[in-house]
Amino acid sequence: MKIIRGLCRLFVWLCMIFIVAMMLLMVAEVLSRAILNKAILGSTEWAQVLLCCTLSAFGAAVLTNRMTKVDIVTSRMKPKAQVLMDIVMLFLGAVSIGFLAAAQGAYALKVYRQHVFYTNIRLPQWPFVAVFAMSYAVAAIATLGVTIRKIVSASKGAWEKEVRLGDADPVFAYGKHGMSSWTPTELQEKKQEGGADRGA
Repeated sequence: MKIIRGLCRLFVWLCMIFIVAMMLLMVAEVLSRAILNKAILGSTEWAQVLLCCTLSAFGAAVLTNRMTKVDIVTSRMKPKAQVLMDIVMLFLGAVSIGFLAAAQGAYALKVYRQHVFYTNIRLPQWPFVAVFAMSYAVAAIATLGVTIRKIVSASKGAWEKEVRLGDADPVFAYGKHGMSSWTPTELQEKKQEGGADRGA
């Protein structure tokens, strides 16, 4: 998971860069129309490209448990049922995201071979599609990693721990030694015990 965490952090930085670029482009477009009464050539295509690339932080959203959930029913279930439901849904999610990544990867290869360019900005399409495909591939692997962790925890009977964690990866979300107010109780107790030992 260490490599996947590193790739997710990379895509988070890329996503932030894309968002800043899109914001600056929108401001420049508004000012150009208001002051010069003229649109920026290719601004619409740039906006489409940058908007698509902002989805590159998908894997990080998974590992920090930031995905939108409707848990009206599952929140009323017992911990064991919740974890089993999470495992099934995460696995299906990993398969779906992997399918999208493969489809976009095939499309990136297709436009690369056909030398497809954007009409106005005159840039090749394949690098942007490839970024999208790679970020989704990383998200699929991250989702599968969380699924495997839940299966291992379930085999050890750690149902409560997994309910508290949700889909989050504690190392990615809080850092190697970071804690949160809703981090599993046993991890908090372990940290407190370690502090007591050092004090003694």
